[in-house]
Amino acid sequence: MKVKISLAYSIKDPAGSGVAKFLVEYLDGEKIKCPKAVECFILNNNTLLGGFLEDTVELEFVDETPDPRADATIILSRHSSESKKKTLTVHHTGNPTERTLGGNPKELAISFPALSKALLNAYRNKAEELGILGEYDLRLEATHHGPTTPKKPVVFIEIGSTSDEWKDPKAREAMALAVITVLGKDLPVCKEVVGFGGSHYPVKFTKLQLNSEFCLGHIIPKYAFNLGIEKRIIIDAFSKTYPKEPEIGIIEKKSLRSADRHEIINTIELLGKKALFI
Repeated sequence: MKVKISLAYSIKDPAGSGVAKFLVEYLDGEKIKCPKAVECFILNNNTLLGGFLEDTVELEFVDETPDPRADATIILSRHSSESKKKTLTVHHTGNPTERTLGGNPKELAISFPALSKALLNAYRNKAEELGILGEYDLRLEATHHGPTTPKKPVVFIEIGSTSDEWKDPKAREAMALAVITVLGKDLPVCKEVVGFGGSHYPVKFTKLQLNSEFCLGHIIPKYAFNLGIEKRIIIDAFSKTYPKEPEIGIIEKKSLRSADRHEIINTIELLGKKALFI
């Protein structure tokens, strides 16, 4: 499957801005005007790259700009965490509970499992080539934060977790080259699935993404269920997937309470889909 992708970042984000600068230089970007963008470029592969004043979690308009013709948007971003661990991450967006960081509460954006899989694999390969894969931890993240309202898929690719990593030339290069690898290429043929359970940095789902035929869309983690989620979120995790609804929900069984497992299984069966356990 080949899709048209646009790229977006916040000009206030040192990681995203640094990667954008690398892309503009590497792909001979030329300045153009795009709605809402503070700066915008067309790269030599006809990809549009837009820099916005808003923070990345507030880019609710990326289905309209920088490229309204695009099928999906990759957002170049920093990653922050209390652990301050060096990380390279990929994830989908949405707020499964009332807790929000940008976007609307109890709302998921549209996921794109094949694009997420392609990005994570490319990120691993480029980090390895640049000699930083052992230094940085490569992970999928569970679905979290905004934007939540775009009508087209959004995938975040990030560098974490402190300003030192955000400014690391090799980390920026790894992200940029991973994105370039995906642009204009056929995405992998894979079995789209939804993940339930696990931590915010789900090791088992990351391994599935990297080493199996499965590609992960939304991942609703253990802590979201502990906070309490509505059945609608489980349903939306399937329906808000591009280009089609997954037929499988994968449950990290031991990480979830019995009541939550039963709720997930019952909902999956109600949808006429299959539950698998890891």
